[in-house]
Parts: sequence; C-alpha cells; structure tokens
Amino acid sequence: MADRRTLILDGALHILAEHGMRGLTHRAVDTAAGIPQGSTSYYFRSRSALVAGCVQRLVELDLTTEGPLVAAVGRDGRGLVDVLVGAAVSLITTQRHRTVARYELSLAATRDPQLLEELTRAGDTIRALVADLLRALGATDPTRSAEELAATLDGLLFTALVRGPHEPSALAAALGPAMERAVRAQPGVALPPAIPRDVAQDTQES
Repeated sequence: MADRRTLILDGALHILAEHGMRGLTHRAVDTAAGIPQGSTSYYFRSRSALVAGCVQRLVELDLTTEGPLVAAVGRDGRGLVDVLVGAAVSLITTQRHRTVARYELSLAATRDPQLLEELTRAGDTIRALVADLLRALGATDPTRSAEELAATLDGLLFTALVRGPHEPSALAAALGPAMERAVRAQPGVALPPAIPRDVAQDTQES
C-alpha cells in the first residue's frame, strides 16, 4: 500500500491533469486522495511545496516506470526505439495524467523561476540516463543527443495528446518511424538494422 505522501502526490497529479494549476489546492488533493481534510497541508505546508512535490513525484515515476526499461536496452541498442515508443504510448494512454500534469507544470514554469529550476533539474535526471545509454552506443555528443531525443519525444507526445491518434496500436505505428529516424540521426550512434514490424510480429507469434 502506498504511503501517505505518495497518495497525496498521486492525487495532486490527477488534479493537475483534470483541473490545471488553478485547481491544485490542498483541499482538492485531500478529496482526490481520499484522505482526511488537512492531511495534504500537514505534509506540504505551502502550495509551492506541494508543486515541488509534484515535480519530484514525476521524476520518481519516470525512474521506476520507464527507467528500468531504458536500462535493459542491449548494449548494441537493439530495442531502444521500441522502448521509447512503448513509453510514449503509455504516456498518452494509461499514464495520460502524468503527461498532462507535466505540461501544466511546464507552462506554469515559464512564469515561475523556482519551478523552472526544479523542472529543469528533474529533466536533467532523466536525460542523464538516456545520455549514458547513447554514450555506450557510440554517440559523439551523448548529452546533446539526449536533449534532441527528449525534444523529439516531447513534441510527438504533445501532438498525439492534442491531435491523436489515441488508440495504442495506431499510436505505435505513427510514432515508431519518427523515433527510429531520430535515434539513427544522432552522430556516432549505430543501431542494428531495423527489422520490419510485420516480420518481427510474425517471428514473435511463431
């Protein structure tokens, strides 16, 4: 069972996704988390502390959900594109609230220097994991490549969130080629030859 802090922050992320920054209040989070009134303010005395907690919780979820998948990619890079696409599909479907909450926080950060610093630091944590993998794949500038891949994925997520598609298989089909091109375009990165998706599926089923 999740601890009280986790319940609060998960509830706060859902509030952000459903009602935006204006809807993020201690009372609303208490209700969303199904905990006694006053619980959120006990753990997070101010609204800024609650917002900072949301950023930290997003990083925790990134590291525990997508982090192990990235770490498991073969040293030859096989499976990297599939991991990125799978993460993107999840973030538009079952984990949609995380994506919307992150965008809400990102927009607010354009007017809040402290939040901007917290979000940037959080993003650097995730990018460092990707940079380490790209370095192992031979990237000549892994930090820059990680930034480019993050920007590409972010743009694809935002477009899918607003314009679709929203069905998982259609999403994967739409995102796969774009992410494949983005990864292969990184200087020094050499991935194994791509296996046509219909061939790969036939191989898995046989």
